[in-house]
Parts: sequence; structure tokens; C-alpha cells
Amino acid sequence: MEGRRPIAIVVAGVFFLLVFGGLTVAALSSAELNFATVAFAVISLLIFFAVLGALLGALREPPDE
Repeated sequence: MEGRRPIAIVVAGVFFLLVFGGLTVAALSSAELNFATVAFAVISLLIFFAVLGALLGALREPPDE
């Protein structure tokens, strides 16, 4: 049971990235292009890559038990 917690956290993180990325693409595809849309896209990309970097770091160097 102890080994499932890190896997569940990584799966939840990947699920978050898929949902967040999909919702971002859907919102940007239906919005008109202006400064607010570009700012939203940049902020969303920063969040996406920050979470992706954290997940990759957790996979490369898992915490000690």
C-alpha cells in the first residue's frame, strides 16, 4: 500500500496536465485574439511547464522512504 501513494500522485498530476491543457486549448480556440488572450495563453503555458517540470523531477529523483 505504501508504494501506491507516489504513483497515485504522479497519475493525478498527469491527469491535471491533460485536463488543464485541453481546457486551455478549448478556451483559446473559441476566444478572439487580443492582449488578454495572449496573456492568458502565456500564463497557462508557464503553469503547464512548471507542473510538468515538477512531475519529471519527481520521476527522476523520487523521495527517500
